[in-house]
Amino acid sequence: MQKFRRPSSSGHHSTEKRATSFGPFRYDWEQRLLFREGETVPLAPKVGETLRVLLERHGTVVEKAELMREVWPDTTVEEIGLARNISQLRKALGDESEAGKYIETLPKRGYRFVGDVAMEGAEDGGPARAKVGRSWVRWILLAMAGVCVVLAVIYWQFYRPSRYLSTGDGIANIAVIPFECLSPELDCGTFPHGLNDLLVADLSQLDGVHVLSPSTVHTYQRARLSMPFMARLLGMDVMVDGTVQRAGERVRVTARLVDVHSAKLVWSDSYEYPVQQLSDAQKLAARDITVQVGAHLLGVHSLVHHMVLPGASAPSR
Repeated sequence: MQKFRRPSSSGHHSTEKRATSFGPFRYDWEQRLLFREGETVPLAPKVGETLRVLLERHGTVVEKAELMREVWPDTTVEEIGLARNISQLRKALGDESEAGKYIETLPKRGYRFVGDVAMEGAEDGGPARAKVGRSWVRWILLAMAGVCVVLAVIYWQFYRPSRYLSTGDGIANIAVIPFECLSPELDCGTFPHGLNDLLVADLSQLDGVHVLSPSTVHTYQRARLSMPFMARLLGMDVMVDGTVQRAGERVRVTARLVDVHSAKLVWSDSYEYPVQQLSDAQKLAARDITVQVGAHLLGVHSLVHHMVLPGASAPSR
Protein backbone atom coordinates (compact mmCIF):
# COMPACT_ATOMS: atom_id res chain seq x y z
CA MET A 1 0.00 0.00 0.00
CA GLN A 2 1.36 3.40 -0.95
CA LYS A 3 1.81 5.77 2.00
CA PHE A 4 0.90 9.42 1.89
CA ARG A 5 3.95 11.65 2.33
CA ARG A 6 3.60 14.92 4.24
CA PRO A 7 5.20 17.99 2.66
CA SER A 8 8.54 18.63 4.37
CA SER A 9 8.42 22.37 3.74
CA SER A 10 5.06 22.94 5.40
CA GLY A 11 4.89 25.78 7.90
CA HIS A 12 3.09 23.41 10.25
CA HIS A 13 5.85 20.77 10.45
CA SER A 14 6.12 19.36 13.97
CA THR A 15 9.91 19.87 14.19
CA GLU A 16 9.42 23.65 13.92
CA LYS A 17 7.23 24.00 17.00
CA ARG A 18 7.24 22.94 20.59
CA ALA A 19 3.49 23.10 21.32
CA THR A 20 0.20 24.32 19.92
CA SER A 21 -2.40 25.99 22.13
CA PHE A 22 -6.12 26.29 21.39
CA GLY A 23 -8.83 27.24 23.86
CA PRO A 24 -7.90 25.74 27.25
CA PHE A 25 -5.84 23.00 25.54
CA ARG A 26 -2.13 22.65 24.77
CA TYR A 27 -0.72 19.96 22.48
CA ASP A 28 2.92 19.05 23.14
CA TRP A 29 4.53 17.91 19.89
CA GLU A 30 7.55 16.30 21.51
CA GLN A 31 5.53 14.15 23.92
CA ARG A 32 2.50 13.92 21.62
CA LEU A 33 0.27 14.60 24.61
CA LEU A 34 -2.74 16.86 25.05
CA PHE A 35 -3.09 18.98 28.20
CA ARG A 36 -6.01 20.96 29.55
CA GLU A 37 -4.97 23.69 32.01
CA GLY A 38 -1.89 21.68 32.98
CA GLU A 39 -3.69 18.32 33.35
CA THR A 40 -3.16 15.50 30.84
CA VAL A 41 -6.21 14.68 28.72
CA PRO A 42 -6.35 10.87 28.25
CA LEU A 43 -6.55 9.93 24.56
CA ALA A 44 -6.37 6.54 22.91
CA PRO A 45 -3.22 6.31 20.70
CA LYS A 46 -5.10 6.50 17.39
CA VAL A 47 -7.31 9.33 18.66
CA GLY A 48 -4.15 11.24 19.58
CA GLU A 49 -2.73 10.59 16.10
CA THR A 50 -5.96 11.89 14.56
CA LEU A 51 -5.58 15.13 16.53
CA ARG A 52 -1.91 15.42 15.50
CA VAL A 53 -2.72 15.18 11.80
CA LEU A 54 -5.59 17.68 12.01
CA LEU A 55 -3.44 20.17 13.96
CA GLU A 56 -0.58 19.84 11.44
CA ARG A 57 -3.00 20.87 8.70
CA HIS A 58 -5.19 23.24 10.72
CA GLY A 59 -7.30 25.42 8.50
CA THR A 60 -7.17 23.01 5.56
CA VAL A 61 -9.38 20.07 4.66
CA VAL A 62 -7.90 16.62 5.31
CA GLU A 63 -9.54 14.06 3.06
CA LYS A 64 -10.86 10.94 4.78
CA ALA A 65 -8.63 8.62 2.80
CA GLU A 66 -5.56 10.73 3.53
CA LEU A 67 -6.42 10.92 7.24
CA MET A 68 -6.84 7.13 7.45
CA ARG A 69 -3.46 6.57 5.74
CA GLU A 70 -1.78 8.90 8.24
CA VAL A 71 -3.38 7.38 11.34
CA TRP A 72 -3.27 3.71 10.17
CA PRO A 73 -0.28 3.63 7.79
CA ASP A 74 0.06 -0.17 7.75
CA THR A 75 -3.57 -1.19 8.16
CA THR A 76 -6.66 -0.99 6.04
CA VAL A 77 -9.62 0.36 7.98
CA GLU A 78 -13.19 1.27 7.19
CA GLU A 79 -14.54 4.81 7.48
CA ILE A 80 -16.51 3.75 10.55
CA GLY A 81 -13.18 3.44 12.43
CA LEU A 82 -12.25 7.01 11.49
CA ALA A 83 -15.70 8.28 12.44
CA ARG A 84 -15.33 6.61 15.84
CA ASN A 85 -11.97 8.32 16.35
CA ILE A 86 -13.39 11.73 15.45
CA SER A 87 -16.31 11.18 17.83
CA GLN A 88 -13.98 10.28 20.73
CA LEU A 89 -11.75 13.26 19.96
CA ARG A 90 -14.66 15.67 19.92
CA LYS A 91 -15.85 14.28 23.24
CA ALA A 92 -12.40 14.81 24.79
CA LEU A 93 -12.37 18.40 23.50
CA GLY A 94 -15.94 19.10 24.63
CA ASP A 95 -16.73 19.79 20.96
CA GLU A 96 -19.89 17.75 20.38
CA SER A 97 -22.12 20.48 18.94
CA GLU A 98 -23.20 20.31 15.32
CA ALA A 99 -21.39 23.54 14.48
CA GLY A 100 -18.03 22.12 15.61
CA LYS A 101 -15.91 24.53 17.68
CA TYR A 102 -12.63 22.83 16.82
CA ILE A 103 -13.33 20.11 14.23
CA GLU A 104 -15.48 20.77 11.16
CA THR A 105 -17.01 17.88 9.20
CA LEU A 106 -17.23 18.25 5.42
CA PRO A 107 -19.73 15.60 4.26
CA LYS A 108 -18.30 13.00 1.85
CA ARG A 109 -14.89 14.76 1.94
CA GLY A 110 -13.15 14.86 5.27
CA TYR A 111 -12.42 17.01 8.31
CA ARG A 112 -10.80 20.36 9.08
CA PHE A 113 -9.42 21.78 12.34
CA VAL A 114 -11.01 25.25 12.55
CA GLY A 115 -10.13 26.36 16.10
CA ASP A 116 -7.85 29.35 16.64
CA VAL A 117 -4.35 28.13 17.46
CA ALA A 118 -1.19 29.70 18.88
CA MET A 119 2.23 28.22 18.13
CA GLU A 120 4.91 27.94 20.80
CA GLY A 121 8.39 27.95 19.36
CA ALA A 122 11.16 25.88 20.91
CA GLU A 123 13.44 28.91 21.19
CA ASP A 124 11.23 31.27 23.19
CA GLY A 125 8.74 29.21 25.21
CA GLY A 126 5.80 30.81 23.35
CA PRO A 127 2.45 32.02 24.57
CA ALA A 128 1.57 29.03 26.72
CA ARG A 129 4.56 29.58 28.99
CA ALA A 130 3.85 33.32 29.13
CA LYS A 131 0.27 32.53 30.10
CA VAL A 132 1.49 30.35 32.99
CA GLY A 133 3.81 33.16 34.13
CA ARG A 134 0.98 35.70 34.10
CA SER A 135 -1.20 33.29 36.06
CA TRP A 136 1.44 32.93 38.81
CA VAL A 137 1.83 36.70 39.07
CA ARG A 138 -1.94 37.13 39.38
CA TRP A 139 -2.15 34.53 42.15
CA ILE A 140 0.75 36.07 44.04
CA LEU A 141 -0.86 39.53 43.89
CA LEU A 142 -4.21 38.13 45.05
CA ALA A 143 -2.51 36.30 47.94
CA MET A 144 -0.69 39.48 49.00
CA ALA A 145 -3.92 41.46 48.87
CA GLY A 146 -5.66 38.80 50.97
CA VAL A 147 -2.89 38.91 53.60
CA CYS A 148 -3.15 42.71 53.77
CA VAL A 149 -6.91 42.51 54.31
CA VAL A 150 -6.53 39.90 57.07
CA LEU A 151 -3.85 41.97 58.82
CA ALA A 152 -6.01 45.10 58.60
CA VAL A 153 -8.99 43.27 60.13
CA ILE A 154 -6.82 41.83 62.91
CA TYR A 155 -5.42 45.29 63.69
CA TRP A 156 -8.86 46.89 63.69
CA GLN A 157 -10.38 44.16 65.83
CA PHE A 158 -7.61 43.63 68.38
CA TYR A 159 -4.95 46.33 68.36
CA ARG A 160 -6.55 49.66 67.46
CA PRO A 161 -6.78 51.68 70.71
CA SER A 162 -10.16 53.04 71.70
CA ARG A 163 -10.99 56.69 71.17
CA TYR A 164 -11.33 57.40 74.89
CA LEU A 165 -7.54 57.27 75.38
CA SER A 166 -5.79 60.55 76.12
CA THR A 167 -4.51 60.84 72.54
CA GLY A 168 -8.01 60.89 71.09
CA ASP A 169 -11.23 62.84 71.37
CA GLY A 170 -14.94 62.36 71.03
CA ILE A 171 -17.52 60.20 72.69
CA ALA A 172 -16.73 56.97 74.52
CA ASN A 173 -19.10 54.16 73.54
CA ILE A 174 -19.60 51.61 76.30
CA ALA A 175 -21.43 48.30 76.65
CA VAL A 176 -22.47 46.97 80.06
CA ILE A 177 -22.39 43.17 80.15
CA PRO A 178 -24.61 41.51 82.82
CA PHE A 179 -22.53 40.59 85.86
CA GLU A 180 -22.00 36.87 86.50
CA CYS A 181 -23.44 35.54 89.75
CA LEU A 182 -21.09 33.13 91.53
CA SER A 183 -23.26 32.51 94.62
CA PRO A 184 -26.73 31.00 93.99
CA GLU A 185 -27.91 32.01 97.48
CA LEU A 186 -27.83 35.67 96.34
CA ASP A 187 -30.83 35.16 94.04
CA CYS A 188 -28.86 35.22 90.80
CA GLY A 189 -31.87 36.38 88.82
CA THR A 190 -32.62 39.52 90.81
CA PHE A 191 -29.41 40.98 92.21
CA PRO A 192 -27.22 41.00 89.03
CA HIS A 193 -30.14 42.17 86.89
CA GLY A 194 -30.92 45.06 89.24
CA LEU A 195 -27.24 46.02 89.44
CA ASN A 196 -26.99 46.00 85.64
CA ASP A 197 -30.01 48.31 85.23
CA LEU A 198 -28.74 50.78 87.85
CA LEU A 199 -25.25 50.79 86.35
CA VAL A 200 -26.61 51.52 82.86
CA ALA A 201 -28.75 54.36 84.26
CA ASP A 202 -25.82 55.94 86.16
CA LEU A 203 -23.36 55.63 83.26
CA SER A 204 -25.84 57.15 80.81
CA GLN A 205 -25.82 60.36 82.89
CA LEU A 206 -22.12 60.95 82.29
CA ASP A 207 -21.26 63.59 79.70
CA GLY A 208 -19.27 62.25 76.76
CA VAL A 209 -20.44 58.66 77.22
CA HIS A 210 -22.88 56.65 75.10
CA VAL A 211 -24.21 53.46 76.70
CA LEU A 212 -25.43 50.56 74.55
CA SER A 213 -29.03 49.57 75.18
CA PRO A 214 -29.35 46.54 77.53
CA SER A 215 -31.92 44.99 75.19
CA THR A 216 -29.31 44.96 72.40
CA VAL A 217 -26.82 43.23 74.70
CA HIS A 218 -29.46 40.62 75.64
CA THR A 219 -30.21 40.00 71.96
CA TYR A 220 -26.58 39.19 71.22
CA GLN A 221 -26.33 37.07 74.37
CA ARG A 222 -29.26 34.96 73.18
CA ALA A 223 -27.46 34.54 69.86
CA ARG A 224 -24.52 33.11 71.87
CA LEU A 225 -22.06 35.59 70.43
CA SER A 226 -18.89 36.45 72.29
CA MET A 227 -19.44 39.70 74.18
CA PRO A 228 -16.08 41.24 73.13
CA PHE A 229 -16.90 40.38 69.51
CA MET A 230 -20.38 41.89 69.92
CA ALA A 231 -18.86 45.10 71.33
CA ARG A 232 -16.40 45.40 68.41
CA LEU A 233 -19.12 44.61 65.91
CA LEU A 234 -21.30 47.43 67.24
CA GLY A 235 -18.48 49.96 67.33
CA MET A 236 -18.05 50.05 71.11
CA ASP A 237 -14.82 51.33 72.66
CA VAL A 238 -14.98 49.66 76.06
CA MET A 239 -17.17 47.29 78.01
CA VAL A 240 -17.90 46.81 81.71
CA ASP A 241 -18.45 43.35 83.13
CA GLY A 242 -17.79 41.57 86.40
CA THR A 243 -18.99 39.14 89.06
CA VAL A 244 -21.05 39.15 92.26
CA GLN A 245 -20.68 36.65 95.09
CA ARG A 246 -21.35 36.26 98.77
CA ALA A 247 -18.39 36.43 101.16
CA GLY A 248 -19.67 35.59 104.66
CA GLU A 249 -22.04 38.33 105.73
CA ARG A 250 -21.05 40.62 102.88
CA VAL A 251 -21.64 40.67 99.14
CA ARG A 252 -18.59 41.25 96.95
CA VAL A 253 -18.94 43.00 93.58
CA THR A 254 -15.96 42.85 91.22
CA ALA A 255 -16.00 45.08 88.15
CA ARG A 256 -13.72 45.35 85.12
CA LEU A 257 -13.33 47.97 82.42
CA VAL A 258 -11.90 46.45 79.21
CA ASP A 259 -10.75 48.04 75.95
CA VAL A 260 -12.56 45.85 73.41
CA HIS A 261 -10.09 46.58 70.59
CA SER A 262 -6.86 45.68 72.34
CA ALA A 263 -8.35 43.43 75.09
CA LYS A 264 -6.42 45.61 77.56
CA LEU A 265 -7.74 45.64 81.12
CA VAL A 266 -8.12 49.37 81.77
CA TRP A 267 -9.35 49.11 85.36
CA SER A 268 -10.61 46.51 87.84
CA ASP A 269 -11.66 46.66 91.49
CA SER A 270 -13.79 44.93 94.12
CA TYR A 271 -16.36 46.36 96.53
CA GLU A 272 -18.06 44.76 99.56
CA TYR A 273 -21.43 45.65 101.09
CA PRO A 274 -23.59 44.19 103.92
CA VAL A 275 -25.55 41.22 102.64
CA GLN A 276 -28.57 42.23 104.72
CA GLN A 277 -29.13 45.34 102.56
CA LEU A 278 -28.99 44.01 98.98
CA SER A 279 -31.05 46.83 97.46
CA ASP A 280 -28.68 49.40 98.96
CA ALA A 281 -25.73 47.28 97.85
CA GLN A 282 -26.97 47.44 94.25
CA LYS A 283 -27.23 51.23 94.33
CA LEU A 284 -23.87 51.72 96.04
CA ALA A 285 -22.09 49.29 93.70
CA ALA A 286 -23.56 50.96 90.62
CA ARG A 287 -22.51 54.38 91.90
CA ASP A 288 -18.98 53.31 92.91
CA ILE A 289 -18.37 51.61 89.57
CA THR A 290 -19.73 54.59 87.62
CA VAL A 291 -17.38 56.96 89.45
CA GLN A 292 -14.33 54.90 88.52
CA VAL A 293 -15.43 54.22 84.93
CA GLY A 294 -16.14 57.92 84.41
CA ALA A 295 -12.75 58.92 85.80
CA HIS A 296 -10.92 56.46 83.52
CA LEU A 297 -12.93 57.26 80.39
CA LEU A 298 -13.10 61.03 80.67
CA GLY A 299 -10.16 61.89 82.90
CA VAL A 300 -12.44 64.14 84.97
CA HIS A 301 -11.01 63.76 88.46
CA SER A 302 -13.59 66.09 90.02
CA LEU A 303 -16.21 63.55 88.98
CA VAL A 304 -15.11 61.23 91.77
CA HIS A 305 -15.76 63.80 94.45
CA HIS A 306 -19.06 64.87 92.89
CA MET A 307 -20.57 61.39 92.62
CA VAL A 308 -19.43 59.59 95.80
CA LEU A 309 -22.43 59.16 98.06
CA PRO A 310 -22.29 59.45 101.81
CA GLY A 311 -21.90 55.96 103.23
CA ALA A 312 -20.39 54.44 100.09
CA SER A 313 -17.66 51.96 100.90
CA ALA A 314 -14.09 52.26 99.83
CA PRO A 315 -12.87 49.62 97.47
CA SER A 316 -11.56 46.49 99.16
CA ARG A 317 -7.89 45.79 98.47
